[in-house]
Amino acid sequence: MYIRRTLELAEKGEGLTSPGAMVGAVIVKDGKILGEGFYTYDGIDHAETIALKQAGPAARGATVYTSLEPCSHQGRTPPCAQALIEAGITRVVTAMQDPNPEVNGRGIAMLRDAGIQVESGILDNEARRLNEAFITYKTEKRPFGILKIAMTLDGKIATRGGESQWITSENSRQAVQWLRHRCDALVTGSGTILKDNPKLTDRSGLPRRRPLLRVILDRRGRVSEFADALLFRESLEALTVELYKREIQSFMMECGPDLAFDALRAGIIDKIVAFVAPKILGARDMTAIGGAGIQRLADAIAIKDWSAAPSGPDIVITGYVHRNH
Repeated sequence: MYIRRTLELAEKGEGLTSPGAMVGAVIVKDGKILGEGFYTYDGIDHAETIALKQAGPAARGATVYTSLEPCSHQGRTPPCAQALIEAGITRVVTAMQDPNPEVNGRGIAMLRDAGIQVESGILDNEARRLNEAFITYKTEKRPFGILKIAMTLDGKIATRGGESQWITSENSRQAVQWLRHRCDALVTGSGTILKDNPKLTDRSGLPRRRPLLRVILDRRGRVSEFADALLFRESLEALTVELYKREIQSFMMECGPDLAFDALRAGIIDKIVAFVAPKILGARDMTAIGGAGIQRLADAIAIKDWSAAPSGPDIVITGYVHRNH
């Protein structure tokens, strides 16, 4: 399916598109691919434009498949919808409508007004998952928040003596680096800095267009400095405002149990990724989530749309936090 190919192409922009969206495009005529493209922020040209340049005059009468609705507004480049019209494209199939208020159906309307056949919503769920951070950033004007947890089967993040390296496997640690690569910022607390002195770096080895912003939450002023890090001493809610101002589309929290609970309760977390090792440590403390806790079961923070997959000997559980933000 050509529309699935657009999602594969779009993923090539991981770490290279923020604060924009990951977008892929394929031009097809008579069962033959004439051009392909994917967007990167520094590359400027949108996926459709790159594919059109590859196809050249042969694009007239062709079908264009895109992972996201072609844009209709003048930004750093002219509108892609207009470029498709001028190229003589006769049909456009897109995975999803662009929720960006600057577009939001206007690109589709522009194409249809020009007599181009348009189909939208093909693999919509997959396309939304791919650009979940972009969607949140554009529609809610805040960064998409991920909470990463590494724990044992009984929910412990360390032994009773404080030993925590390594709870999970090498496979899971590599997966964490990939998660860091997808995010614009990494957030932790002063307690983690003082206890573990983590590097807080993207060690995936993959290219990224801007350095991973390291943020240390330190309301008690316990950390005087940490190389190239943002020391933040205000509330969690204020943090998301500050990150949005810095064009941070997404952040991942790797922190202690109390801060993890506070972040969930503050509503700044959208997604949880929990790496669970098949081990038992016991004890009453060293839990993955701490804090004040929930008094009533009816008030529990719900995790929905979850999935589980192997990560070497571990299991990685991914779920979405349904809470007012």
